[in-house]
Amino acid sequence: FQFEIGLLMAVTLSSLVCLSRLYTGMHSVLDVLCGVLISAVLLLFTYPFWISFDSFQLTSPFSPVVALTLLLFLSYTYPELDHYSTTRGDTVTILGVCAGCSVGYWANEQLRQASEPQQTLPVPLPTLTALTVALGICRALIGIVALVGTRQIVKKLSLQMLYFWYMVPENDENARMRKEIEVPSKFVTYTAVGLVNSLLVNRVFVLLGLL
Repeated sequence: FQFEIGLLMAVTLSSLVCLSRLYTGMHSVLDVLCGVLISAVLLLFTYPFWISFDSFQLTSPFSPVVALTLLLFLSYTYPELDHYSTTRGDTVTILGVCAGCSVGYWANEQLRQASEPQQTLPVPLPTLTALTVALGICRALIGIVALVGTRQIVKKLSLQMLYFWYMVPENDENARMRKEIEVPSKFVTYTAVGLVNSLLVNRVFVLLGLL
C-alpha cells in the first residue's frame, strides 16, 4: 500500500482503540495520552533496529524460545490490583497471540513457506469480482472455524489440567479469576490460536486453492 494509505489506516485504528478504551471506562484520558506518548517514544528509539529484530525473529534458532519465555514472563508480571479486573486477561490474550504468531512466522521461514511479493510495491488491489468475493468469504469462514475451534478445544483442555493440578472443582467459575489459572490458561489457548493462524490456516488456503 502507499505510505499515505498505511498512515491513515494506522491513525484511524489507533484512534478507534483509544476511544473504545475511554468509552468502556477501562482507562482515563490521562492513561490513553500516556500510552500514546510511550508508544511514540518506543517507535522512535526502536525504529533503527526493526530490520535486525525482523531478522532475529525469522531466522534465529533462539527466536521461539525468546518469544515464548519473554511474553509469558510479561504475562506473569502484569501489575497486581486490589480487585479483579479483566484487563489482565485481555493483556495475556494479546501476548499469547503474539507469541503464537511469532513462532508460526519463524516456522514458516524454516519450512521455506514464506515468500516475498513478486510484484513491485505497492502491490495494486485485485479487481473486485464475484469470484474474489466468494474466495474471500470461503477464507473467512475457514479461518473462523479453525480459530474458534482451536480456542474452544485448547481452552477446555488447559482449564481441565489446571483445575486438576490445583485441585479446584470444575464448576467453580471464580477459579478462572485466580492468577495461577487465568494466566497459563489464556496464554496457552491464545498461543495455540496464533500458531494455527500463522502456520496452518494459510497452508489450508493453499491446498484448497483459495489464494
